[in-house]
Amino acid sequence: MSNKKTQLKKSDIVYHLLKGWRIILLFTVLGLIIGIVVIGAGYIRGEMSKEYRIKSSVVVAALNEKDQFSSNTNFPYKTDVEIARELADDARYIIKSQKNMEMVIENLELRGVAPSTIANNLSVSRYESTEIIELTLTWRSEREGLQIMEEINKSSDTLLLNTMKIGRISVIDEPAASFIVGGNIGITTWIYSALVGLVIGVLFCLIRFIFGATMINSSDMEDVFEMDLLAALPFDPELAHSSVTFPEKDSVIRDDLKSLAHMLINRMDSKNLRKIYITSTSRKEGRTVVVANVALYLSQLGKRTLLIDCDLENPQLGALFADKLEYEQTLNALYRGDSDKIDAVMHVNGCLDLLPVILEKIPENFNDAMLGAMADVMKDYDYVLIDAAPVGIDAEVLRLNDIVDAALFMVRGDFATVDSIKHSVHRLRKSNVKIIGGVFNASSSWKDAFKKTKKYMDNLDKAVSKRQKKEERAKKKEAIKQNNTEDNT
Repeated sequence: MSNKKTQLKKSDIVYHLLKGWRIILLFTVLGLIIGIVVIGAGYIRGEMSKEYRIKSSVVVAALNEKDQFSSNTNFPYKTDVEIARELADDARYIIKSQKNMEMVIENLELRGVAPSTIANNLSVSRYESTEIIELTLTWRSEREGLQIMEEINKSSDTLLLNTMKIGRISVIDEPAASFIVGGNIGITTWIYSALVGLVIGVLFCLIRFIFGATMINSSDMEDVFEMDLLAALPFDPELAHSSVTFPEKDSVIRDDLKSLAHMLINRMDSKNLRKIYITSTSRKEGRTVVVANVALYLSQLGKRTLLIDCDLENPQLGALFADKLEYEQTLNALYRGDSDKIDAVMHVNGCLDLLPVILEKIPENFNDAMLGAMADVMKDYDYVLIDAAPVGIDAEVLRLNDIVDAALFMVRGDFATVDSIKHSVHRLRKSNVKIIGGVFNASSSWKDAFKKTKKYMDNLDKAVSKRQKKEERAKKKEAIKQNNTEDNT
C-alpha cells in the first residue's frame, strides 16, 4: 500500500496464500472427493451401458486396382512410400467421411444408428507422420463395435481406391475391444477435480485478501496513515504468554522494546508531553503487554511512571502485576471517594506505580468525577501511560483527550482490516488529539515468525533437557550417598 490507496504487493499476496493453506487444502480435498464420486458414478454408468473401446490400426499403400505399386511392380520404391505418406491424410478424411459411415451402416444393416453417431465416437490419427493410421471407436456393445470397426476398415479401402484411383488400406492390428471403467471417465478426473478445488481455494483466499485486507507491512503505517512509526515489534511467543517481566537478554523483542521506550521519551520530551494513552482498532492487539513493559523499562531508567488501566469493559493491566486486586486499590474506589489517591495507587517498584480498574456488572462510562480523579493523581509523575480501550470499538475513549497530551496508536500485524484501521485513525484525528506515533506489533512475516518460534521452542527444549539432566545427576548423587550410608551402617 502507498499514497493513501491500497496497492497489491506480491509479498502480501504470497503471505495470504500461505496463511490460507488450510482453506486451499480443504478445497483441494473436496475436489478429490467430488472426483471420486464422479468416477464412481461413471463406473456404475459404464457397468449399465457396457461401454467399450475398440482399437485397430491400418497402413496406407500406394497400390492400384491390380494391387501393384505406382511403378507397376510388386515391390515398392522410395517414391511409393512417399506417395503412401501423402495419401495418409486423405485416408484419414475418407475413413471418417459421411459417405464411409453410410456405407458401414448399409453393409451391416444397422438400425437406429446415424452416420454422425459413429463419426463422433471414432478417433482417427496418424502414427508419427507415417503412413500408419490408428483408429479408436467407443461403442456401447462389444460385438457391434467390433463389427463396425471391421466394416470401417473394409469400406475405407474401397472408398479410397474409388476416390483417389490409387491407394489401398491394409489392416495391421485386427479390431480388439476393451471394457472402459466408468465409460470415458478415467483417472484424469481426479487430477482435474483436484485442480479445480485448488483454484477455487486460491481464488477464495485472494478475494478474502482483496475485500478484507489486513496490514502486513509496518511501512504502511507511515505510507498509508501518515503516522510516525516508533517501533515495529517482531513476533515473540515468550512475551505473548508472559507476565510483565521485562524480556530476558536473549529475547527477540527486548531491544525493540528498549528502543520504543527511548523513542517515546525523546518524542515526549521534545514536544513537552507527559501524559499519553495507547489505543488500537480492536482488542487483542497487544496494547496492555507492550505498554506495561515500556512503563517498566521507563521506571528502570529512574523515571517516575504511572500506569492507568482505562479499559473499563475489559481491564487486563492489573492482572499482569497482581494475582488479586483489592477494591480499595482501584480507580473505581478512587473516583467514588472510597479511597484517596495514596491508598488507591498500587506501588509496583521504586519508580513505577499502577492505578488498576476492576470490571463491574454495569461498566461505567467516563464521567467528570473519574476524569478529575485521574488528573489529580497524574500530577506527581514524570510520565503517565494509560491503557485505553480500542477506539475502533468504543468512541468513549476519546473523553481521555481532556486530561492527556497525546495518543499512541497500536496496530497488530495481520489482524484488523485496513478499512477498520482507517476508521479508527480518522476518529482519533477528528477528535483533535495529537497522535504521537504508531507501534506495529507482531510483524507478520511468516518466515520470521516460523524461525523465531522454532528458535524459542529449540531453546525451550534445551532448557527442559538441561533441567532433566540436572535432576538425573541429583538422583544419582542421592543414590550414591544412600548406598554409602548403608555400607557404613
